[in-house]
Amino acid sequence: MKKHQILTLALSVALAAACGEPQPDIPEDKFAEIIFQMHRADAILYVKGLSDGSLHNDSLSYYNDLFIKQGITRRQFLEAIDWYVNHPKQYKDLYDKVVKKMSQMEQDEKHRYEVKADRDSNDVWNMRSDWNLPLDGETNPIAFNIDVKKGGTYILSCDVTYYEDDLSDNPRTTLIAVYSDNTTDENSVYGVVKDGKERQVSVMLKTNPNKQLKQLKGWVLDHSNETEKKHIDCYNIQLKHTDE
Repeated sequence: MKKHQILTLALSVALAAACGEPQPDIPEDKFAEIIFQMHRADAILYVKGLSDGSLHNDSLSYYNDLFIKQGITRRQFLEAIDWYVNHPKQYKDLYDKVVKKMSQMEQDEKHRYEVKADRDSNDVWNMRSDWNLPLDGETNPIAFNIDVKKGGTYILSCDVTYYEDDLSDNPRTTLIAVYSDNTTDENSVYGVVKDGKERQVSVMLKTNPNKQLKQLKGWVLDHSNETEKKHIDCYNIQLKHTDE
């Protein structure tokens, strides 16, 4: 996201803000994170090819959710924007923090694209490798079902960030082998930490050498039925095979 786009958003919102110059009651670091998350949501929705109308509506819906999660109102947000625009020094400090967050996100994205380019022929994953929840579904477990015939060892892996406000119940990653006689073998990995830090999660499954493999299925972001709205980033999904 370009710097001038951040400035444009701030100025346009400021014009809609209430008159006056109230002291903002949102801490600067928290306010920078809110603006960063708004730009991040817009960027994700735009890349997915939504129309301008859909982008606007989905963005507004996400903004409202974001305000609720951060414990602020839209009025507080508008008043804070108005105050910062009228205080250039404080605005610059806020602006620098947002740009730093955006730059870090761009570097992370560049790294992920480089990883994708290096995918080897043993990776049988055939779906999107990057997902962002709730933008890709409030309770999406990222289900998959891939036809495979070759037995051996399969490893499902991904880089995942579970945020503190994520409401997944009993989160895990599950890989299932389905054989031609419709019997299955299954393995799941638990131990999710909801702290906003990115970690690699992987689950391994060795297929039965005495049976004919038919499919691999499962859930990258598996959960129990009690799960409510999720908040997860999931990147670089891979499903690699070895003959061992």
